[in-house]
Amino acid sequence: MKGFIATIFITFTAFYVQAQEISYTVLFAYNKYDIPDSCMLFIIKTINAYPIERVLLEGHCDNIGSKEYNYILSDNRASEVKKLLIQNGIPKESIKKCIGFGKDKPITLNETEAERQLNRRVVMTFYLKPEKPNIMKDTIRKIVAEKKILKKEISKIVDAQIGDQIVLENILFEPGRHFLKEESMEDLENLLFAMKENPNLEVEIQGHVCCTTIEPDGFDWDAETNNLSEMRARQIYFLLIKNGIDKKRLRYKGYGGSRKINLDESTEALRRINRRVEIKITHK
Repeated sequence: MKGFIATIFITFTAFYVQAQEISYTVLFAYNKYDIPDSCMLFIIKTINAYPIERVLLEGHCDNIGSKEYNYILSDNRASEVKKLLIQNGIPKESIKKCIGFGKDKPITLNETEAERQLNRRVVMTFYLKPEKPNIMKDTIRKIVAEKKILKKEISKIVDAQIGDQIVLENILFEPGRHFLKEESMEDLENLLFAMKENPNLEVEIQGHVCCTTIEPDGFDWDAETNNLSEMRARQIYFLLIKNGIDKKRLRYKGYGGSRKINLDESTEALRRINRRVEIKITHK
């Protein structure tokens, strides 16, 4: 259909099996909420090609018209996309937070028609089904106290100075969720062991997310709140308390996407580095 444009804000590397989320933006004609045919085709192909678990939708408008009218229009755009997903096999309960933001969150200045076109959009995030189960709250295995040779990951924590930041590289989360992946177990054990062996050690647990643009933080699919980085840090906080660490030695904070290591997030490997947990040594 002439006059319609669709853009994909991912590279083809994100389509391999290890990709965890796929983002796609549908652009609309002025004052319309009909989905372009080319976008319909891409959405249907994506649904059939990947094990989609959940979809997040966000509808937007340009700055022409009143706030009230644009809230309705952006919601209609998101609702049309939701309807298409349901018609093609995505359960309606798997489509959450169908939002109409109106003209509140532009990505361009709205000074030209080309800029306004980019703001007339629905942003879709497809979350793929996890390959492995999540760790639940109190499943950290017991630490063997007679460990005599500290792993370098433990030594890094023990030897750090007050104010030092340490990235827990293998603390991994499902996209859009604050539940941990199974492969996070070893780094959690290392942190727990370091804190048990050093009772004066106090830390701030810091959560970070990838893939934010306008929003300061990510959407937490489970809590249905826009504080994903804080919820991830909070999850580690409660895991440590459940396993014997005094809460007076801990605090947690979410930094959203404000401290990205990689500004380029075109591949899952780059996004994963930004989707992280750090600890800051606050007392020894």
